[in-house]
Amino acid sequence: MRFLVLLVYWIRFINCLTYRDEILVSSKDVDEVSDENLNSYNPLVLCDFLPSDYYECESIEDIPENETRSCQKKNGRRFGGEKYSEVEHTWVRCRIYDGIHCKGNRTFILDNIPCIKYSSHYFLSTLFYSIFLGLFAVDRFALGHIGIAVGKMITLGGLGLWWIVDIILLISGKLMPQDDSNWIVQH
Repeated sequence: MRFLVLLVYWIRFINCLTYRDEILVSSKDVDEVSDENLNSYNPLVLCDFLPSDYYECESIEDIPENETRSCQKKNGRRFGGEKYSEVEHTWVRCRIYDGIHCKGNRTFILDNIPCIKYSSHYFLSTLFYSIFLGLFAVDRFALGHIGIAVGKMITLGGLGLWWIVDIILLISGKLMPQDDSNWIVQH
């Protein structure tokens, strides 16, 4: 019995030392290795599967007005909305940054991008401006309504009436930033 075990180990040892001069590879295997898209063991990821840190997309604000994919609203408002059903969606072109290696087309399209624009307008800050400094029209100046703000400031908030109306308009969502951007909710 011991002899058989030694014989098996000896055969394994000899097989480890032998060297083959020829490697048999079919033409199909060569095609699979040379074609990156068919090689499932390729470490490269498809370009459109990369996280957003690896590519840049065109801004929805830069889409020309005359294109059918621009963010146009039927009621004249261009970006955002109070409800999800009011928000238009579009597509944008994206390009992988130079120096990032991936397989596939380096320029691709992202679909279903909401037409929402954010700027530096915080709802909570504007509400505090309206409550504490609304008589001096600081809230209207912060939102970019300059003409109305001057009138509100000269009349000291319409003798208090305009001040209260603006607080109600802010809370109800009827007073928005001048540039049609959406509120930034968190600080």
